[in-house]
Amino acid sequence: MALQWMILAYVVAAEVVLVSLLTIPAPKLLKNQLVSLVSLILQPAMFIVPFAGFQLLDIYWKNEHRLVCTSEICTATERDRYEKTVCHSFSSRFNS
Repeated sequence: MALQWMILAYVVAAEVVLVSLLTIPAPKLLKNQLVSLVSLILQPAMFIVPFAGFQLLDIYWKNEHRLVCTSEICTATERDRYEKTVCHSFSSRFNS
Protein backbone atom coordinates (compact mmCIF):
# COMPACT_ATOMS: atom_id res chain seq x y z
CA MET A 1 0.00 0.00 0.00
CA ALA A 2 2.95 2.32 0.57
CA LEU A 3 3.85 2.03 -3.12
CA GLN A 4 0.36 3.16 -4.10
CA TRP A 5 0.61 6.23 -1.87
CA MET A 6 4.07 6.99 -3.26
CA ILE A 7 2.73 6.93 -6.82
CA LEU A 8 -0.14 9.17 -5.77
CA ALA A 9 2.33 11.60 -4.17
CA TYR A 10 4.39 11.73 -7.37
CA VAL A 11 1.28 12.51 -9.41
CA VAL A 12 0.29 15.31 -7.04
CA ALA A 13 3.83 16.72 -7.18
CA ALA A 14 3.72 16.68 -10.98
CA GLU A 15 0.38 18.51 -10.91
CA VAL A 16 1.86 21.16 -8.61
CA VAL A 17 4.77 21.69 -11.01
CA LEU A 18 2.41 21.99 -13.98
CA VAL A 19 0.14 24.45 -12.20
CA SER A 20 3.11 26.58 -11.20
CA LEU A 21 4.34 26.56 -14.81
CA LEU A 22 0.92 27.62 -16.05
CA THR A 23 0.63 30.52 -13.62
CA ILE A 24 3.99 32.18 -14.31
CA PRO A 25 3.97 35.05 -16.83
CA ALA A 26 4.95 33.72 -20.27
CA PRO A 27 4.17 34.41 -23.93
CA LYS A 28 0.70 33.33 -25.05
CA LEU A 29 2.03 30.83 -27.63
CA LEU A 30 4.13 29.06 -24.98
CA LYS A 31 1.16 28.89 -22.59
CA ASN A 32 -1.12 27.48 -25.30
CA GLN A 33 1.40 24.75 -26.13
CA LEU A 34 1.85 23.97 -22.46
CA VAL A 35 -1.91 23.75 -21.91
CA SER A 36 -2.31 21.36 -24.85
CA LEU A 37 0.55 19.21 -23.54
CA VAL A 38 -0.96 19.13 -20.06
CA SER A 39 -4.38 18.15 -21.40
CA LEU A 40 -2.84 15.33 -23.43
CA ILE A 41 -1.04 14.06 -20.33
CA LEU A 42 -3.99 14.37 -17.94
CA GLN A 43 -6.60 12.68 -20.13
CA PRO A 44 -5.12 9.18 -19.64
CA ALA A 45 -4.36 9.96 -16.00
CA MET A 46 -8.00 10.54 -15.06
CA PHE A 47 -8.01 7.27 -13.15
CA ILE A 48 -6.13 8.98 -10.32
CA VAL A 49 -9.23 10.51 -8.69
CA PRO A 50 -11.17 7.22 -8.44
CA PHE A 51 -7.96 5.51 -7.34
CA ALA A 52 -7.48 7.99 -4.51
CA GLY A 53 -11.12 7.58 -3.50
CA PHE A 54 -10.71 3.82 -3.47
CA GLN A 55 -7.61 4.14 -1.28
CA LEU A 56 -9.48 6.31 1.22
CA LEU A 57 -12.40 3.88 1.33
CA ASP A 58 -9.97 0.99 1.80
CA ILE A 59 -8.34 2.73 4.77
CA TYR A 60 -11.76 3.51 6.28
CA TRP A 61 -12.95 -0.07 5.80
CA LYS A 62 -9.84 -1.58 7.37
CA ASN A 63 -10.03 0.82 10.31
CA GLU A 64 -13.72 0.22 10.99
CA HIS A 65 -13.61 -3.56 10.58
CA ARG A 66 -10.34 -4.56 12.16
CA LEU A 67 -10.09 -7.45 14.57
CA VAL A 68 -9.71 -6.11 18.11
CA CYS A 69 -8.19 -8.48 20.65
CA THR A 70 -7.77 -7.94 24.37
CA SER A 71 -4.51 -9.91 24.50
CA GLU A 72 -1.82 -11.07 22.06
CA ILE A 73 -3.89 -14.10 21.09
CA CYS A 74 -7.48 -13.62 19.96
CA THR A 75 -10.08 -15.80 21.62
CA ALA A 76 -12.92 -17.57 19.88
CA THR A 77 -15.49 -15.08 21.22
CA GLU A 78 -13.49 -12.14 19.86
CA ARG A 79 -13.27 -13.78 16.44
CA ASP A 80 -17.03 -14.47 16.52
CA ARG A 81 -17.74 -10.85 17.44
CA TYR A 82 -15.52 -9.71 14.55
CA GLU A 83 -17.28 -11.99 12.06
CA LYS A 84 -20.70 -10.83 13.25
CA THR A 85 -19.79 -7.16 12.81
CA VAL A 86 -18.49 -7.80 9.29
CA CYS A 87 -21.60 -9.81 8.35
CA HIS A 88 -23.84 -7.16 9.90
CA SER A 89 -22.14 -4.37 7.96
CA PHE A 90 -22.54 -6.32 4.70
CA SER A 91 -26.21 -7.08 5.32
CA SER A 92 -27.02 -3.48 6.31
CA ARG A 93 -25.35 -2.14 3.13
CA PHE A 94 -27.17 -4.48 0.79
CA ASN A 95 -30.57 -4.32 2.48
CA SER A 96 -30.85 -0.52 2.49
